Amino acid sequence: MGIAEGFYANVTLTDVLLASAYYPILVDLAKHKHRLTYGELVERAKAEYPERPVVQKAIAVSTGRRLDVVRMFTSERGLPDLTSLVINKGSGECGSGFTRHFDPVAARERVFEFDWSTVSLDFACFVKSTEVAVQPRKRVKEPRARELMAIFYQQHKATLPPAVRDRREVIVELIMEGFAEHEAFALAIRDVG
Repeated sequence: MGIAEGFYANVTLTDVLLASAYYPILVDLAKHKHRLTYGELVERAKAEYPERPVVQKAIAVSTGRRLDVVRMFTSERGLPDLTSLVINKGSGECGSGFTRHFDPVAARERVFEFDWSTVSLDFACFVKSTEVAVQPRKRVKEPRARELMAIFYQQHKATLPPAVRDRREVIVELIMEGFAEHEAFALAIRDVG
């Protein structure tokens, strides 16, 4: 299985649609050499895209997944990693999912040195190609997703990190997107220390 195939196995259409809203905001941040917290990014996207229901339902705690899609997009185009501009409010630095694999300071330097005026803000082609690659999944309604999450948690809580409690909304969202409970928990806690 190639890198892209592995990536697409875990990405949802919601991830891609939110990444398409975050990308132009991140380009604007890069042009002005600014950073935002995860929550500020979500709020700015809601303000800029009031007509997009998926953006209006976004929550900060699942933003890392959506930034992975932005990273895939910029990487495929040989662009600097814009996701280095999104920081944790408490630490003032990128989340652990980023810092485990990348140097955020060096990544931001590359972003700030790049001439973003030459880059298209069009994410539509990426959305279309990704829609084809994303595995269709059977969606689950929220009450059932919460029930499935609770059952899985009770059965496996001894082996789960305590911080999993902070990822409940992400887990519910992933189960609603059609991921099996074990997949949802694994994806939601992969960035938890």
